[in-house]
Amino acid sequence: MPSKLLDALLLAMPLSLTLESWRQHLKTQLPYPVQGANTLFIGEPPLAIVDFQPNKAEVLLPAIEWRHHDIQTAKPRLQGVVEERNGSLEQLMALVDDTIAFRLKSFRECASCGKRFPPEMLGSLGGEPICRDCIKGRRVLF
Repeated sequence: MPSKLLDALLLAMPLSLTLESWRQHLKTQLPYPVQGANTLFIGEPPLAIVDFQPNKAEVLLPAIEWRHHDIQTAKPRLQGVVEERNGSLEQLMALVDDTIAFRLKSFRECASCGKRFPPEMLGSLGGEPICRDCIKGRRVLF
């Protein structure tokens, strides 16, 4: 999730006019909530991450690595890079849209309530995916 300290430090290194216009476009034109300053977290739960560097924008797919059955670590995967000197806003938007579509394909339906959730928010009950809200209060043996 967004780090206010990291974003504050990165704001000390301002982006070029081109990258700043791309960042502002993403913050205002996407149909999902966007959090962060130089690193944008798109959607809740995150559907895509855009990390603005001094001369490029990196698009990452949110991913979780399970260290143990109850310990997870964020491990985003790089989907692509758009360089400022030879890239365009259209390329960045296409990469973001593709990443969001790919992430949404990984969502599964809870067998109890029917809502769609990302894999890291689902457990298993009787071999069926079930969300954390529906599994609360049930006895589950591991």
